[in-house]
Amino acid sequence: MTEARQSTDPSATGAARPWTCPACEVETASAYCAACGERRIEPRDLTVVALLGQAVESVTNADGRIFRSFSALIAKPGALTLAYLRGERRRYVAPVQLFLLVNVLFFFVQALLGFQSLSNRLGSHLDNQIYSGWVRPLAERELAERGTTRAEYAPVFDAAVTVNAKALAILMVPMFALLAWLLSPRSGRPAVAHVVFALHFEAFLLLALSVLFPLIGIPAAISFAMLGLPEAYTDPIMTWVLNLLCAWYVYVALGRVYGGAFWARGIKAAVFVLLLVSVIRVYRLVVFFVTFYTA
Repeated sequence: MTEARQSTDPSATGAARPWTCPACEVETASAYCAACGERRIEPRDLTVVALLGQAVESVTNADGRIFRSFSALIAKPGALTLAYLRGERRRYVAPVQLFLLVNVLFFFVQALLGFQSLSNRLGSHLDNQIYSGWVRPLAERELAERGTTRAEYAPVFDAAVTVNAKALAILMVPMFALLAWLLSPRSGRPAVAHVVFALHFEAFLLLALSVLFPLIGIPAAISFAMLGLPEAYTDPIMTWVLNLLCAWYVYVALGRVYGGAFWARGIKAAVFVLLLVSVIRVYRLVVFFVTFYTA
């Protein structure tokens, strides 16, 4: 009898201990404030262990969506797009949000490791791109009218181009969406399906670029330097590996999102990757003009 009375005694468990919510100053006896949902603070919450636990939870939880989304993006091409179209929104990060997260990660890695993949410097635009022969005379005439030289202007351009490249990266999304629609015009999917497919593909592309350079580009450049070979040999290796990864992603993703026979998906993936180079070149050209005429 005594044991039963002790087990149901509110003062013994602390379940009914009244407290005042620090957020809205409402007094309550429950564990959570009925007015705003704030949780009652306990002594264990004011410890270093609790602080570390909150940090881990914020990274690993976010309803588990961040890690779950990145895992699906890498291991299950097209699964995120299909989940979004089915209305499965709570399990994964929204397409635009995921794209922005990867975009920030990519440009952070690019700045940290010092490689230029999308935010090319002035010299690259004027000398090393397929459109260089066209834009170089335009740039030289414009710089002459401004009363400056290429050498004097280059630091200004190079400082601004990374910001513009990051902001304008989303311009590739409609181009990828158009490719997805052209490759599957009779799929019956709404226009938003192609846009979501494009957002997820570009997120994968940027993530692949973020990983390939430190894992393949840097070791390859070091190896070539030790063998006395030009560092430029690294670019073809990186390009082939990236193209193969993108072809695999598109092949699997097309099957999940649009369906189709394996041979048809193989052809579509090859066409998509071939046109990928053109999309990146158009994007670089847009970044060049925006930066050149605003910086």
